[in-house]
Amino acid sequence: MPRALYVALDEQRRAREMTWEQVAAAIGVSAATITRTSIGGRLEVDGMLAMVSWLGVPVETFTREVRGRVRDI
Repeated sequence: MPRALYVALDEQRRAREMTWEQVAAAIGVSAATITRTSIGGRLEVDGMLAMVSWLGVPVETFTREVRGRVRDI
Protein backbone atom coordinates (compact mmCIF):
# COMPACT_ATOMS: atom_id res chain seq x y z
CA MET A 1 0.00 0.00 0.00
CA PRO A 2 2.62 2.62 0.85
CA ARG A 3 4.15 2.59 -2.62
CA ALA A 4 0.79 2.83 -4.43
CA LEU A 5 -0.27 5.58 -2.06
CA TYR A 6 2.95 7.49 -2.75
CA VAL A 7 2.39 7.24 -6.51
CA ALA A 8 -1.13 8.65 -6.09
CA LEU A 9 0.18 11.45 -3.85
CA ASP A 10 2.85 12.31 -6.40
CA GLU A 11 0.30 12.47 -9.21
CA GLN A 12 -1.87 14.87 -7.19
CA ARG A 13 1.17 16.89 -6.09
CA ARG A 14 2.14 17.45 -9.70
CA ALA A 15 -1.44 18.19 -10.78
CA ARG A 16 -1.73 20.80 -8.02
CA GLU A 17 1.78 22.12 -8.72
CA MET A 18 2.85 21.71 -5.09
CA THR A 19 6.14 20.91 -3.40
CA TRP A 20 6.40 17.92 -1.07
CA GLU A 21 6.66 20.33 1.86
CA GLN A 22 3.38 21.96 0.81
CA VAL A 23 1.73 18.55 0.45
CA ALA A 24 2.89 17.46 3.90
CA ALA A 25 1.56 20.69 5.43
CA ALA A 26 -1.77 20.40 3.60
CA ILE A 27 -2.20 16.79 4.70
CA GLY A 28 -1.03 17.43 8.25
CA VAL A 29 1.79 14.89 8.30
CA SER A 30 5.55 15.26 8.44
CA ALA A 31 7.71 15.17 5.35
CA ALA A 32 9.36 12.10 6.93
CA THR A 33 6.02 10.28 6.80
CA ILE A 34 5.77 10.92 3.08
CA THR A 35 9.39 9.82 2.63
CA ARG A 36 8.61 6.54 4.41
CA THR A 37 5.68 6.11 2.06
CA SER A 38 7.94 6.60 -0.96
CA ILE A 39 10.17 3.70 0.07
CA GLY A 40 7.32 1.40 1.08
CA GLY A 41 7.74 1.85 4.82
CA ARG A 42 5.08 1.20 7.42
CA LEU A 43 2.49 3.89 8.00
CA GLU A 44 0.58 5.03 11.05
CA VAL A 45 -3.17 4.69 10.55
CA ASP A 46 -3.82 8.38 11.21
CA GLY A 47 -1.25 9.47 8.64
CA MET A 48 -2.52 7.03 6.05
CA LEU A 49 -6.12 8.17 6.54
CA ALA A 50 -5.07 11.82 6.26
CA MET A 51 -3.27 11.10 2.99
CA VAL A 52 -6.21 9.21 1.54
CA SER A 53 -8.55 12.00 2.61
CA TRP A 54 -6.35 14.60 0.89
CA LEU A 55 -6.50 12.50 -2.26
CA GLY A 56 -10.29 12.34 -2.00
CA VAL A 57 -10.49 8.58 -2.47
CA PRO A 58 -11.65 5.77 -0.19
CA VAL A 59 -8.98 3.83 1.70
CA GLU A 60 -10.21 0.71 -0.11
CA THR A 61 -8.53 2.12 -3.22
CA PHE A 62 -5.25 0.94 -1.70
CA THR A 63 -6.34 -2.37 -0.18
CA ARG A 64 -7.55 -5.71 -1.47
CA GLU A 65 -9.15 -8.73 0.14
CA VAL A 66 -7.19 -11.97 0.14
CA ARG A 67 -8.95 -15.06 1.51
CA GLY A 68 -11.22 -13.07 3.79
CA ARG A 69 -8.47 -10.78 5.07
CA VAL A 70 -7.76 -7.25 3.94
CA ARG A 71 -4.23 -6.79 2.61
CA ASP A 72 -2.59 -3.62 1.48
CA ILE A 73 -1.34 -3.22 -2.07
